[in-house]
Amino acid sequence: MMQRLLMTRRSMLYSLVGVMMTAMLTLWGCGGSSSNSTGSYPKPEAVATTTKTATALIQPAELLAWINEGKVNQAGGTDRVVIVETSSLANYNGEHIPGAQNVSLSADLTEARYEGPMQTGELVPSGTKMDALIQKLGIDANTTIVFTSSDAEVGAPWNLTRGYVTFRYWGFPKNRLKVLDGGNKSWKAAGYPMTNEVPVITKSSYCVTAGNVSRIRTDLRASLTEMIAAAQAGTVKAGTGTGDIIDGRATDPTVPGPTTDLMDGTKYVVFDGLIKGGRAYSYANLIDATTKKFKPIATIKSGLNIPASAKSVYAMCRAGNVASALFFAIDGYAYYNETELGTMKAYWYDGSFGQWGLLSSNSANGGKLPANSVWDTSALTDSLTYNLGKTVGTKTLAIGDIINYSTRLVNPPPSLSLGNQLEEADEAYRSPVTSTSGGGSTAGGVGGC
Repeated sequence: MMQRLLMTRRSMLYSLVGVMMTAMLTLWGCGGSSSNSTGSYPKPEAVATTTKTATALIQPAELLAWINEGKVNQAGGTDRVVIVETSSLANYNGEHIPGAQNVSLSADLTEARYEGPMQTGELVPSGTKMDALIQKLGIDANTTIVFTSSDAEVGAPWNLTRGYVTFRYWGFPKNRLKVLDGGNKSWKAAGYPMTNEVPVITKSSYCVTAGNVSRIRTDLRASLTEMIAAAQAGTVKAGTGTGDIIDGRATDPTVPGPTTDLMDGTKYVVFDGLIKGGRAYSYANLIDATTKKFKPIATIKSGLNIPASAKSVYAMCRAGNVASALFFAIDGYAYYNETELGTMKAYWYDGSFGQWGLLSSNSANGGKLPANSVWDTSALTDSLTYNLGKTVGTKTLAIGDIINYSTRLVNPPPSLSLGNQLEEADEAYRSPVTSTSGGGSTAGGVGGC
């Protein structure tokens, strides 16, 4: 009798364990659905990984160890690594780190989208575009992503950092995103091998809303409406205020510009200057001129000189690319631990001055907004100068050199309160259901991949 009772209890226990294991595997397989409001992925955060590092900036020896351990592009596992090289296809095909895959900054990591009163180029990609990229690269919930760039292009550090901020915005946890310090240049300087073999990758079925959950980090991206609000508040005062806007295109007292348009680089925005209260601090100050590696943390902090009173720090530039290097220097490196940030919050102004400098009602200088538009940012700009009549090289800019953006305008324009269309669309986005074989969409799917 006792033996039969013990057997019955043992059978019930095994059944219960089986049910629990099945439930856990189901949750893990789709990325989980219990993420918190900060947008972190529960699966990668919960698993003890061997790819955890002191900051998101890693050295060549760390990546080499992961390659030698078989983590790069491995099938399955909780510690797999994908290397993403942001560079021209020609440079990638010449030679790259073994196992690295190529992405294009313009084709894969940016997109022309509507925000506020108009369409703007080179903004953060949509959920549809992100899903396609994630699946093409074979990324899943257990992947650590390492961003690098060709040695010829690493002097432009945004090739290293645009991917970091893009994946951060779409909710990938910070401890799963890495930037190779100095890119391929430092890899080669360490004497490590390069190859021209292109890896064969099995597409994943992972997506940005795995488990039908949005993990979008709109709190890391400064929208146009938020930048207007920051400038209007009058609390952003270089070195003294409770906010700090850092423009990475130049160094004080130089005012950046003339700024080219984000959708037609042969034309110029209507006006230039600095967002009210902002300051110029060149991205070049972050990088060693010879090695192209990031400078020590103490040097970065000293150079950025973020005032102790600053509660909000906005990184910006022309098109959000240089801004991504500034944002990474704060969020991914110098202030990597959230507790180190304290009450300070770092934001990436995606549209940057290529968006800001178009928002004018001054038709005589090329502005296309209606008179008295609430979207006119010219009054919120320090050192305001119109680009019409400026000299670029040997050329004096005529009205035909100022971009005519009439066809990009939303008609009628939205109110300020309804002008955050991009982030609202991203928060509402749900990935299509994909097949278990990877990549394809199931007809009629409503989200959850």
